[in-house]
Amino acid sequence: MKRNSRTATRQRQQGFTIPQMLITIAIIAIISTFGVLGIRNARAEFNLQNNARLFATYIEKARLDSIRRHATSAQESSIETFGPGTTAYTVTMDFGSGAVETRTFNLESGLNFQTAAKKVTFNWRGRITEAWVFQVHSDYLQRSLPVDVSGSGDITVGEQHFPDQLIPAVEISQVTGDVNADPTPIPTPTPTPTPTPNPSNPNATPTPTPTPTPTPTPTPNGNGNNGNNGNGNGNATPTPTPTPTPSGNPTPTPTPLPQCVSTISPSSLSLSQSDSSRHTGTATFTMTNATGVRMISASQAGNGNSLTLGVSLQRIDGNGSSVISVTTKNGAGNRGVFIVEISTDPACGSKPQLTVSVSN
Repeated sequence: MKRNSRTATRQRQQGFTIPQMLITIAIIAIISTFGVLGIRNARAEFNLQNNARLFATYIEKARLDSIRRHATSAQESSIETFGPGTTAYTVTMDFGSGAVETRTFNLESGLNFQTAAKKVTFNWRGRITEAWVFQVHSDYLQRSLPVDVSGSGDITVGEQHFPDQLIPAVEISQVTGDVNADPTPIPTPTPTPTPTPNPSNPNATPTPTPTPTPTPTPTPNGNGNNGNNGNGNGNATPTPTPTPTPSGNPTPTPTPLPQCVSTISPSSLSLSQSDSSRHTGTATFTMTNATGVRMISASQAGNGNSLTLGVSLQRIDGNGSSVISVTTKNGAGNRGVFIVEISTDPACGSKPQLTVSVSN
């Protein structure tokens, strides 16, 4: 009986060991971490989608307002952004007061625009001059969501293929010879009339032009006084003799060094995601009047990542050039007009900017 009671006591005292407890805690921590990350990603995705669609809603409101008011050229509705890295945008329209006014709105924290500054204006038909792509970027997700506006005013969010950039240019034939119009007559110049002589006095002698008599210059004979009885020895004040500069080593004036100048050529590139011959474009960065060693770098303005950038020479001693290569990435968030800044360390003049347009 005692042996059975001891066995039952040991079974009741069995539990988890320390290694088992540590493994269980580690599993719970990993699952919790993935859960928190999932919640953060979902929240960031929701903010990106919500702000992009709200922005698109204001674009649509501005378009409909121009159509409703049959807006004239000075009263058209518009929406404007202010370049890479900015969060504000303005909407100009009639908000219900009966007069056109401009209001400023902002994206939520962690979001910003990645495309170049642009003002889109809708005419009374709800159309714009050219299609445009706005990109709303999430710093947490490190990706952008496009808001497309077509030339006809259609607005889409998050679409990769957009019809305006897929339609080839249409060449319009020049029609000639269908109008039978008289050519513009060439005016005949009017001849200058010849003066008619006076018949009453044909032998009249023309009046001669009088010749002016020069005024004689008086010869001074005085001694410098105002009278005319002097002895002819003038006492005029002599011209002072300049004092020579003493010999020595004059201090030379230093010649200012020309300012370092940096340029980029060409200043704009047009790339395509679908055309393999236009995936990559290059531009030449050049420094003149430069001295010393400088480090060259290229980056997309606004800390975006829609482009792949390369620099052929990252270190230049004095004057020199470096080729900047730009390659497109696939995806809807990588279309639009972006700004690439070329920097030097130490600085060489102002930062040149390369405008890169990426279409489908």
